[in-house]
Order: sequence, then C-alpha cells, then structure tokens
Amino acid sequence: MEKAETLEKIQNKVENFRDLNLYNQSYVKPNMIFRSATPIPHQSLELIDEFKDLGISSIIDLRSAVEIGYASYNDDFIQAFTYFWVHLDISMPPEILEEFGVNILPFYKQFCWYTLFHNKDQIKRFFNILSRSDNYSLVLHCHAGRDRTGIMSALILLLMNAPEANIIQDYLATDIYTQTEDMEYVFQKVYEEGGIEKYLLGCGVDQEVLDDLKERLRP
Repeated sequence: MEKAETLEKIQNKVENFRDLNLYNQSYVKPNMIFRSATPIPHQSLELIDEFKDLGISSIIDLRSAVEIGYASYNDDFIQAFTYFWVHLDISMPPEILEEFGVNILPFYKQFCWYTLFHNKDQIKRFFNILSRSDNYSLVLHCHAGRDRTGIMSALILLLMNAPEANIIQDYLATDIYTQTEDMEYVFQKVYEEGGIEKYLLGCGVDQEVLDDLKERLRP
C-alpha cells in the first residue's frame, strides 16, 4: 500500500493525524514525525499495520497519568511499538501563576507559559527521544492533538528554522479552537529566552542533541 493511501486511511479514523512535514516541506523530512490526537479509541490490529506501513516504530504520549488511567494502549500496541510517556504537566497551580504574574493573562497564554517553563525536564526528555535514530518514525500525541502536541510541534519546527507563518499554519490546521495569537505568544516567550536553541539548552538539552536532531530532520 502506498504511504499516501495509508495516511488517508489513518486520517479517516484518527483525529488530527498528519505529517509534521505537511506545511514545512522545506524544513522537515517527510515520514519522520507525525502529530495526532490520541489514537487509543481506534486502536486495532488494522491500525497497527497502517502505522507500520508508514514506518512508525515509536509513540510519544504527552498525556497525564489520569488521562492514561481513563484510556490506555492495549497489549498489542505496546508490543508493536516503542512507547514513551512524556508527561507534560498542565496542572497550573494558581499560586505558581500568581508568583510569576501570569495569572492576569488570558487562560490559554497561562497554559502556554506553564507548559514552556514548568516542564523543562520533560521537554529535555522529549528532545532526547527525538535525537535517537532508532526511535523513527514516530507519532506524538496528547488528547486532542491540539495544545500540548501543538506546542511541542512548534518547538521542533522552530529548531528546524521553519518560518513562523508555516508553524502557525500547521497549528491552525488542528481545529477551530486554535488561535494565531496563542502561537505568537509561544514564539515571544521563546525569543525572550534568546531563541529556540538557548531556550532548549536552558531546559537541559545538550547542544550535541540539537545538532544531531537538526541533521536528522533536515530535508
């Protein structure tokens, strides 16, 4: 089965499933990283075969333990793929938001700020997973494939020097709830840290990891 046909079959089942290359063909190799809503409601032997046809060997799950408790992968999926749980904490305790003066922002900007600055260890782990050649191809997802997945996808694309307009186009393709200004806020916070590489170095990611990843994903 051709990859395009397989991709279409998956997209007819799994919400927000797409290649990160779709809007960034000059910046990211195709068939390397797929972003998605959770595939769990659709997991089947057929979906496993379709993932395999796309060359997917790893899954990065960004959801919380509570979400996983409600909906987890079955044994067939766990055995078929390398599964990574990278828990992006989005609990957003009010005292933390107040301490850093973020509580006055609109809710989604609070969410973006908290995701970027209170998940640095998990962001480091995420990029370390991306840096390993044996983890490709891979699919990353949260629940809806919008917020946590959107921010992590944007960080990858920023590292690959994709234009802001392309990153926003990818973000807006998710659903009606995504807003340009929210992704622009992510850009702003990353630039305030000195740019994407300095931000990721500040998360503890090694320069060698970033260099290897850029070389691996560059078309």
